[in-house]
Amino acid sequence: MTNDALLSQFELWMLSTDRLDGTIQLRMRHARELARTVHLRTVSAEQLEAELARRRTLAPETRKSILASWHLLFRWAHRRGIRRDDPTADLPSIRVRQRVPRVAPDDDIEAALLTASTRDRALVMLARYGCLRLTELTTLHTSAREGDRLRIRGKGDKERIVYANEPLLFALHALEREQGPGYYFPGRAGEHMHPMSVNKIITRVTGWNPHSLRHAGATAAYNATGDLRGVQEMLGHASLATTQRYLHLDDDARRRIAEATVIRARVWIAA
Repeated sequence: MTNDALLSQFELWMLSTDRLDGTIQLRMRHARELARTVHLRTVSAEQLEAELARRRTLAPETRKSILASWHLLFRWAHRRGIRRDDPTADLPSIRVRQRVPRVAPDDDIEAALLTASTRDRALVMLARYGCLRLTELTTLHTSAREGDRLRIRGKGDKERIVYANEPLLFALHALEREQGPGYYFPGRAGEHMHPMSVNKIITRVTGWNPHSLRHAGATAAYNATGDLRGVQEMLGHASLATTQRYLHLDDDARRRIAEATVIRARVWIAA
């Protein structure tokens, strides 16, 4: 079986599942890139290790995503009997270091909203006020709004409800009046805009990427309510641990925490 034939079957299988179009496109891109240098039906674990090593200059998050695509491809090929083994079974995992999240400052967002177009204002608000992921806001359709409720289809094709606050709802109404029904951010041939195009727009308008706006919104929501479970549901996270990593402590909060460790009953005098 040629690489092209194998990839066609793999893509057809993914299309038969509940995976999102963006996920399928990503997995296929990773699989096609690999197929340019190896024969997918006979490639060994050692060869795949060498391919990972060649990608060492990529960000750990990118390498982790590539490895996930390879795992899916070869598990499928093994189950279908196309391969006698799964060469990814013993490949080492890619460790992604946890970093302090970059959070878009409120001043920058407010300044951007003052001059943004109707479309760009809605994009920024969905990222900052709705805390939507890039692909979620890119693919948002007017049919997903029911009053102030937004029915969001996120990672793993999981559905959740996100409520639009008053400013966000106003921005969506304005966009609906301008464009009518359909995708809020239409692209060509009736499709929605590409996520990377939306990423560039939000970054150009605010000076910050969409993910930093999502972090900022999650942090503001938690600081105002203290409801970690509610913030988790809004973000669409599977675990509270993931949500906790999204929350950002500013310097004042860190100082208050440090101050709280002082033993008040005693006075310490520097020597």
